[in-house]
Amino acid sequence: MDERLVKVVVGLALECALVNRRDSRLLFSLYSDADMDRVKELHDRLIASSDHYDREVAIWLEPVIELGTLKSNLGGLVAEMRKMEFVLNTLIHRSGEAQREVNNWMNYIANAAHSLEDGFWIDAKILLSRALQSSRCPSIERLKADPSLRYEVDVLQRATASYFEEVKGYPLRLRFPEDRLNAILKVQEIMLDLMQIHYGEKYGENAEITGTPIQRMSATIRYLMDERKELEASKRELRLASEHLETKLNKIVDKERREIIHLYNERTREIINTL
Repeated sequence: MDERLVKVVVGLALECALVNRRDSRLLFSLYSDADMDRVKELHDRLIASSDHYDREVAIWLEPVIELGTLKSNLGGLVAEMRKMEFVLNTLIHRSGEAQREVNNWMNYIANAAHSLEDGFWIDAKILLSRALQSSRCPSIERLKADPSLRYEVDVLQRATASYFEEVKGYPLRLRFPEDRLNAILKVQEIMLDLMQIHYGEKYGENAEITGTPIQRMSATIRYLMDERKELEASKRELRLASEHLETKLNKIVDKERREIIHLYNERTREIINTL
């Protein structure tokens, strides 16, 4: 497998970890040296976590993990999830203080079914992972203290867990135009550096400065990954990221940090000129 492809996928998982403020040290190590055995080991540990945010990082690693072939009846699964959506909708009005959580649970199930039908399996896995998390939240657990709801809630929880267990084994593949991989990596490296600044300074002066460029660079990467998108769309997003950094430079009080941001902007301009 192309080492650049592995690195890009690890970078996508790292982006997810940084946004959700997870421990990203091991992912940064893998981004520098994307050893497949270590990637697989990390994936297997995180996908088994009881925490959705760990599982989401694992899901983003899966395009380079061998998960086998699809063996289940996709249409049958979607039909079951549609039925659960209906049952959860009827439960909302009987769930008292847990209405909001039940509504979230229902929406995750409904959107996961849509994603499965449309072939967006990464989205479906993430949504079902969120549904699983919602189904186990404290307010839902408290519903089982009511004898009239205990059995129904328990059945729905177990069904949600089984849906996620089934879908998490679905194989994932992302298509990357090979001639754009180098550009994707260059943008990704700058974006991840900016994300370390941004998410490491939640209340700092630089958080506002780096937020917009990170969003623009993330969009750039998505456009570069989509061979149907012309390169001009990627260049436009990068230009907007660069212009934002340029206009905000004089607001950075710390001289050393200002110089670092300036260098990132210079690297961004170099990429624009080579696209």
